Amino acid sequence: MYRKRVFWIVAIALVLAAGGGYAAYAYWLAPEEIVEEGSTLQTAAVTVGDLSITADGTGMLVASSEVDLAFGASGTLMELLVEVGDEVQAGDVLAWINDTDARKAVVDAELAVLQAEEALENAGDLANLEQAVAQAELGVTQAQADLEAAALDLDELLNWTPDEAEIEIAEVDLTIAQASYQNAIARANMYEAQITSARVSLAQAITALEEAQAYYRDVMDGARDWDRNIEDIRAAAAKSLQKAEDSLEIAQANYSLATVDTRVADVQNAWVKVLNAQEALEDLRTSPEEADIVAARIVVQQREVALQQAVLDLEDAQEAVAGADTAEAELTLQQTRLRLESAQQALDDTTLVAPISGTVVAVNAEPGEKVNGTVVALADMVTPIVQFWVEESDLNSVAVGHRVNLVFEALPDLTYSGEIVRVDPVLVDVSGTPAVQVWASIDTAAHPVKLLGDMNVEVEIVAGEAQNALLVPVGALRELGDDQYAVFVVQDSGELEMRMVEVGLMDYVNAEVLSGLQRGEVVSTGETTSSSSNQTVTGTTQTQFTPPMGFFGG
Repeated sequence: MYRKRVFWIVAIALVLAAGGGYAAYAYWLAPEEIVEEGSTLQTAAVTVGDLSITADGTGMLVASSEVDLAFGASGTLMELLVEVGDEVQAGDVLAWINDTDARKAVVDAELAVLQAEEALENAGDLANLEQAVAQAELGVTQAQADLEAAALDLDELLNWTPDEAEIEIAEVDLTIAQASYQNAIARANMYEAQITSARVSLAQAITALEEAQAYYRDVMDGARDWDRNIEDIRAAAAKSLQKAEDSLEIAQANYSLATVDTRVADVQNAWVKVLNAQEALEDLRTSPEEADIVAARIVVQQREVALQQAVLDLEDAQEAVAGADTAEAELTLQQTRLRLESAQQALDDTTLVAPISGTVVAVNAEPGEKVNGTVVALADMVTPIVQFWVEESDLNSVAVGHRVNLVFEALPDLTYSGEIVRVDPVLVDVSGTPAVQVWASIDTAAHPVKLLGDMNVEVEIVAGEAQNALLVPVGALRELGDDQYAVFVVQDSGELEMRMVEVGLMDYVNAEVLSGLQRGEVVSTGETTSSSSNQTVTGTTQTQFTPPMGFFGG
């Protein structure tokens, strides 16, 4: 029972599906002429022709760029170098105001930058700064030692009392010095005796030498008369002479040594030691004078000032090291450079420079006036553009890159070409009518005519073109789905063949067939009529947006 039930359900479903498909075919695809017997089949041949989709709009010629130029600062206009109608190039100076204060600010800012650069350079020399700290610390230590020594000297003067032990030692030192002095005098006297003895010995040696020299001469003179022992006598005389010379040499040496004047230096040194010992003993026995105490106090004060200065130098050196922050110095330098840039910009703002090449269309000031606002207006009419509007219903015909044909009301015999460069994303109100605002370029080189701003222009938008295309009437198409179409081709036997086609451009009359048909084939338009209407067509559809009365001053 279960299998039979399933079988009948499937059978019923197939019958319903087949019936539904036939109904859909009869409703959507079947040509109307075969619905009623005796009706006449309306047909059209596949032809070749041109098809264009266009829309119309109205607008005006405007500058591609317009700028209102004003000084970046207020001031008195010193000079105006242009007038309305002048052509200027980008970078040309147009006017300038008093710039005395601005120039001074730039100089001050440049000086601040130089100081900041020097501070950064010093901050980077950390090794030298640390060495300066070490030297300052040594200076403080030395100043403290000097102050302590001076204070100790002053304390000794203020608290002076005779020191008997030191006096005894000084007396002993004086006694020793005096004894040394007496010894030096005794040695000096002994040296005098030695000198006398040496002088006598020297005189004796000289006499002996003279006698030996005379004896030797006598021997040599009488040598011819002696026959015997002459050699022995000569040798004895020579030996006696040599001995006398040696004795003289020794006597001279002893005399020179005895006459060395060391005794005077020894006596003087011994006497100096006696004087020093006497002075030391006197100092120990004598109390300090008030002048000495005053002098000692002055020295202490000087040492205190020196210590304070050394401490200040150390603090300065330590602060220099602590302040040797390269990052902070770099930040300061950046800030001063920014202030310089700001000052330079303020100076630049005192000069009005053309940012673009164009035509002067307005001048709003005279030299000597206080200016604050637009002074000069520029417009670039070398490469103007067209601003125009089309109806909201023609939005599909408007897209960037679409070609346009332009005819000015003042030049009806001239047609300029261009293309859409921008479509505003929001509708605008044109005299109470919603419209699409569009911008298009224009080829001004096509005609050597001077065009003026705000000239009225009629615009034709070419949304699509197809030349030498296969065309069929729109009524011959059967839409199967999104961008899917079919036609019924009439066969030689009179039967209809459904064929899928690819469709391109389409207006209200004709459609471009990209594939699926050939020229000369006949298709059914699906209409019932009493007469034949085989024909060849070329279609063009246009819509035009005309602004309401009063637009453009009308």
